[in-house]
Amino acid sequence: MTKGGIWSVKRRLVLVALVICLLAAGTVPASAVSDSRWDPALAHALGLNQEQRLEDYDYFVKTLKDSYLCLGLRDRENPDDLAEDIFQNYRKMIAESDSDDAFYTALYSSWYRLGSYGHFWIIEPESYDEMLNWCKQEDTTGRERWKELTEASEENYQKLKAYLDTLGEESGVSWNGEEPGENLHTLLLPESKIAYLKVDSFLAEYDPAYPKEAKAIRDFYNAAGDCTDLIIDLTDNSGGSELYWQNLLAAPLTDKPLSCTNYALLADSENNRPYIENVFAPSDLHPISELPDLPKLERRGLEAATHFVESTLRVEPAEERAAFRGRIWLLVGPAVYSASESFSVFCQATGFATLVGTQTSGDGIGALNPIMMRLPNSGILIQFTMMYGLNPDGSSNEETGTTPDVCSPAGEPALVTALRAIRETA
Repeated sequence: MTKGGIWSVKRRLVLVALVICLLAAGTVPASAVSDSRWDPALAHALGLNQEQRLEDYDYFVKTLKDSYLCLGLRDRENPDDLAEDIFQNYRKMIAESDSDDAFYTALYSSWYRLGSYGHFWIIEPESYDEMLNWCKQEDTTGRERWKELTEASEENYQKLKAYLDTLGEESGVSWNGEEPGENLHTLLLPESKIAYLKVDSFLAEYDPAYPKEAKAIRDFYNAAGDCTDLIIDLTDNSGGSELYWQNLLAAPLTDKPLSCTNYALLADSENNRPYIENVFAPSDLHPISELPDLPKLERRGLEAATHFVESTLRVEPAEERAAFRGRIWLLVGPAVYSASESFSVFCQATGFATLVGTQTSGDGIGALNPIMMRLPNSGILIQFTMMYGLNPDGSSNEETGTTPDVCSPAGEPALVTALRAIRETA
């Protein structure tokens, strides 16, 4: 998969891979695939007619073009597989098939070939159930648009789940999930006066394990009071909730407010406008024409951007500071993305910690929760990041990520690099 493909793909991969290979190679027309592959029993599994399928796919394409700012970046990195060609090929496949099965495979294959830049993802039934549960049980103040679209698709997702369950039985493919392991790993080295904390995911506040981890981290920070150096390892952390690092990792270790600000671009499109109004005051929005000259800003592919905002990451001190008072080293690498990237950006910009390791994967500037589009007939929900974050030099944070302050030599683990840097600067 392309950049950002950090989640497991659970369904349809055998068929999707076949369709991708045939269409990408250009050796087999869409009609040949559709005639031989689509099960007539699934032709109307989602309750759609041909006009509705094409309307949904056209809506999908139009919304991506006017609302999702990563298409240009994606095309720059994949010049031999342009988005426009993907859209045309899969629309043709839908037009020649008269099948819900073909429609969903074309939609899924489009996403798969475009890649998950900027949290671009089709919301499948398992994730949808979690979202619906959140709508029914949690306070959704400030998230009204997310709630509205999620609840509007409840009946649609019952059909989608039944369709995918049927397909799974017919395919004979089983998908075995693994039980999650421990999220926190700690180690105290009193003789070296080094404390080590590894965090593999930033849990949401409503996660049952959050309070337990909050206490464990606070206790560890206090136990490390005699240490001179603290290593926080994010090398296996692909994100989660920004509140986790703000409240649990950073706030207990500072006695003053810390903040950093970067620019983020957005498109005031029909799809995005309700989210923009939900999140920003009019005074927060600045016309794109007023964006300062930034030396590494690549404007190609950003024609849909209409405004920019100043995106600030801020941490207030905890009520009681933890005992640790030494230097902080943050280990990073290519797995660092989204909320773990925002922590990396914060640490480097404020001097809270020294970054050690290799280039991160980005999308941590202006990273509100991904927004959604809802296809009008199938009700399928598709998420993507509305904001396109810029590094201080104007480069795309999604594209370039963050360069560590201390870079690891090729093949050397970030931890080894950090231990050497600690020894050399003691």
